[in-house]
Amino acid sequence: MTIRKRLSPALATLLFLLVAVACQVVVIKLFPSVVGKPLIEDNAYILTRIMEGYLLVLSILFAIFTRFKIHFECFTPKKEMLKKDLIIAGIMCVAMIVILFVIRLVQNFFFPEIAERPWFGLYLGTYMRWFYPISAVLQELFVKGIVEDNITASCKKYNKHFSVWMTALFFFVLHMGYDLPMMFGAAVLCVVTGYLYEHTKSVWGSILIHFIIGFVPKIIGVTR
Repeated sequence: MTIRKRLSPALATLLFLLVAVACQVVVIKLFPSVVGKPLIEDNAYILTRIMEGYLLVLSILFAIFTRFKIHFECFTPKKEMLKKDLIIAGIMCVAMIVILFVIRLVQNFFFPEIAERPWFGLYLGTYMRWFYPISAVLQELFVKGIVEDNITASCKKYNKHFSVWMTALFFFVLHMGYDLPMMFGAAVLCVVTGYLYEHTKSVWGSILIHFIIGFVPKIIGVTR
């Protein structure tokens, strides 16, 4: 009997989540010796790129050898769902951008060093920001089309709340190499976009939100 036949979707999903977390622990432990520097905020982007790489390989291996699936259908939702997804995400993104501008104005008032920052700068050479659009696509495919959809498929009865919150918990743990605020921020983002995804089954709105919240703050100088 093959591994694919022996492992149920639920067991395959659980095993995948455990292996993914174990790989992340190993990567974090080896990071200082491989990179030559301790893991800090300024080089955490390297950890993210490594994470994206091993998760992609892991997902493919599990899709080949178990009943764990990569749900590429998240990229091809029904037309009306795609429209609804992008409208909701667009409204949220506009609201976030307005809030970020307000934050920048307040920062300018209280912190002279921040007031000296330019209001617009792509900084594409900093922290591999040129790769961020691709990163947002890869991460949302992984979180929604792989983890969240497989958690849903492993349940005896559909429960969107269970799928969303278990996915957020996994995403929280997967960011163990970062500070707690970043871990909680990743989980909150996962919950918000998770409910949007469960409503529309389109990943494009989640990608848009992920990109805006991760890329725009530095552009307008809110973060360094």
